[in-house]
Amino acid sequence: MTRTTSHGFFDDDGFAFTITDRATPRPWSNVISNGRYGLVVSHNGGGFSWLDNSQLNVLTRWEMDLVEDRTGKHLYLHDMESGETWSAAPSPGRPAYESYACRHAPGSTRFETAYNGIETEWTLTVAPDRNVEVWAVRITNTSGRPRRIRVSSYMEWCCGVAPDSKREFHRLFIGTEYDESRSQMTVRKVMWDVPDRTEADHWNRAWPYVAAHVFVPGDDVPRFAVGDKTRFIGAGTREAPDAIREGGVQAESFGRFSDAAGALGGELTLEPGETRSVAYLTAIADDAQSLDAELEPYRSLERAFAVPAEAERAWRERLGTTAVETGLDDFDAMNNTWLRYQAISSRLWGRTGYYQQSGAFGFRDQLQDSQVWLPIDPAECRAQILRHAAQQFQDGSVYHWWHPLTNDGNHTSCSDDYLWLPFLVANYIKETDDLSILDEQTAFVDGGSASVETHCDLAIDRAFSRTSDRGLPHIGAMDWNDGLSACGLEERGESVWLGFFLSGILSDFSAVLRARGRGGRADDLLAARDRYTDAIETHAWDGAWYRRATKDDGGWLGSASNEAGRIYLNPQTWAVLNEMGSAERRETAWASVREHLLRDMGPLLLAPAYSIPDRAIGYITRYTPGSRENGGVYMHAAVWALAAACKQRDRASATRIWESISPPRRGADADAYRAEPYVTPGNVDGPDSATPGSAGWTWYTGSAAWLNRVSMEWILGIRPVFGGLLIDPCPIEGMGPVSVRRLWRGRTLRISFDPSAYNAASPAVVSLNGEALPSGMVPSDRLLAVDGEIEITVDWGPRASSLVEAAPRDVSAGATKQ
Repeated sequence: MTRTTSHGFFDDDGFAFTITDRATPRPWSNVISNGRYGLVVSHNGGGFSWLDNSQLNVLTRWEMDLVEDRTGKHLYLHDMESGETWSAAPSPGRPAYESYACRHAPGSTRFETAYNGIETEWTLTVAPDRNVEVWAVRITNTSGRPRRIRVSSYMEWCCGVAPDSKREFHRLFIGTEYDESRSQMTVRKVMWDVPDRTEADHWNRAWPYVAAHVFVPGDDVPRFAVGDKTRFIGAGTREAPDAIREGGVQAESFGRFSDAAGALGGELTLEPGETRSVAYLTAIADDAQSLDAELEPYRSLERAFAVPAEAERAWRERLGTTAVETGLDDFDAMNNTWLRYQAISSRLWGRTGYYQQSGAFGFRDQLQDSQVWLPIDPAECRAQILRHAAQQFQDGSVYHWWHPLTNDGNHTSCSDDYLWLPFLVANYIKETDDLSILDEQTAFVDGGSASVETHCDLAIDRAFSRTSDRGLPHIGAMDWNDGLSACGLEERGESVWLGFFLSGILSDFSAVLRARGRGGRADDLLAARDRYTDAIETHAWDGAWYRRATKDDGGWLGSASNEAGRIYLNPQTWAVLNEMGSAERRETAWASVREHLLRDMGPLLLAPAYSIPDRAIGYITRYTPGSRENGGVYMHAAVWALAAACKQRDRASATRIWESISPPRRGADADAYRAEPYVTPGNVDGPDSATPGSAGWTWYTGSAAWLNRVSMEWILGIRPVFGGLLIDPCPIEGMGPVSVRRLWRGRTLRISFDPSAYNAASPAVVSLNGEALPSGMVPSDRLLAVDGEIEITVDWGPRASSLVEAAPRDVSAGATKQ
């Protein structure tokens, strides 16, 4: 086993995590999506399903409840002789199972339970290329006597915006019908309460889909069907509903006058030792004909039972083009499987988790997440860039977030959103050398269109226009830290972090423009970088670290003079990453991070926490002390700190940070950490919290894609730069021999090194297919000239030190600059 916690274990290759003790501190979930259809399912069986938008187009109802986690989609079993009812997953009844296991893997979740001589295996998955959810169910009689078991699904329909908290209102618009010959329930809703409504559309627009729930029994089985929540539960409870005892098809429970639910199943007779199989399908389409086309391929048991393996195989192929093997099983499991899966399935495709149903694209959020595609499928990153460029206005501003399906968005004065477009374009070009993306034409929200290059120019020019008289960028409604929501509403507050971030973009994009023959504009960007650097060094240095921001009234945040929030993490880490100021100041700032912010639970975003709400700063001060951005470990920023430690060649701090944020390591003490040990959390409580070290808001966090990138580019040191690959590892302690298989421009690279040879004082040099190069820089033309697989080895020995003296220095900048 890769790694074990008190509640479960990883499979040998780290591809799946099996929960063996259902009493986890919080719901441990899976987010399964094929890019359109998706579902969330917890280890209790709680969760919901959606198509295209996990907030505006939700199929099934669910209530977020970290304590009970009893609602969602259920699978019931009923003993026809004893009259006892239980569920195939812990929700809703919490049966006292003889055995229990829940296996979460990319593309599927499987429950294996045993109760009173009946073993049940229930696998939930999504077809890789259709809008169909499949449940494959096997029921085995181990009791030694014949058994009659009734099996029934149960779900409540939402069919629109979630949560539909005014259920007595929403149920009036849902209609159902049942086709007994096909064991199919079909559902429509004649009202869609989407947020882009006009007065004419207010509660006056139909849900533009049709959905179905289908029972696939195999052999001839007496059917069971109920379409109304009231009739299903009756005078019973959700744990033991009345209808499952009564049986039969209640045709009158379908129609327009019910609280639409779906309970389908049948009665199975099992001899001793016999296994019977059934399946369930849930699907959605634009119309009835398209719905039938979606469902038809899966109406046989053989076909339905093949889907889980197909889904997992698709994920293995998707994630497997780049892989690592080290002596650290947690590093390998996270980087080979879980970080990428989390970033793609939850963040990019589902845009949801257990803790947050978003459905929307965040301009900065999903752009950063798309970095996960660069080493495995860069075309997907390209597509994401084009999708986001079309959400820009002609003045360079962008939607902070927008909803697919409706395209309504939140147009704010946030100061960093639009800058992530040139940031990602530059990094995409480093990976691919595909300058053609700059010529792609995309629309503006407010009319017209322009090339991606122009969109990037407008973003940078907007930042220039929002600069204070003393040369620092305005913070606006917020910068990356949304919680600083009131600092700059009057467009006087300033952001030091934004100055560091923008300066890195100016360096990178100047190189892009120079390759396009726009040397004059490139020079202008570098001159602007110098001006921002001078302003930061003049006004933002606090003696031992960089200040964070000013409020509209000119007061500083992140200064030693502040009682709370004296030091912030991001200015220090981005000063390091973008080589701002002097090396002496960067080292001093990094030393302050080590002294004040590095903790056993991870790098704190700021310290000390705010304990009194401050209206002039924003809602960050209203969080409980030590939670989320207010003095907690905000994992997104903590990963940047890991990159900065590697940039400083501070191997001890890099090791400490990895060990403090690695989910499998932290999850070894599951009752203290609380969150899933296989995905990153959005936050971990800091020392000012009553529960320091406890994690929350897992799955839906940008830290997954970033941790994968930092692991590959900084710990393993394989960084795409303009002109090639820079190989410059900072291996954390205990890694053992390292072997990496990486996709690069259609070629497979195999990179290996022995971390025991690492020398922080000696830059790495490499050998390309046995030929020593004079530095760690591997030029593109050398790589492209090689046919077949490419072997790269890394060394730090005495010979490497002598070679480095004459090695050319990489001149690319930004977050990947050396």
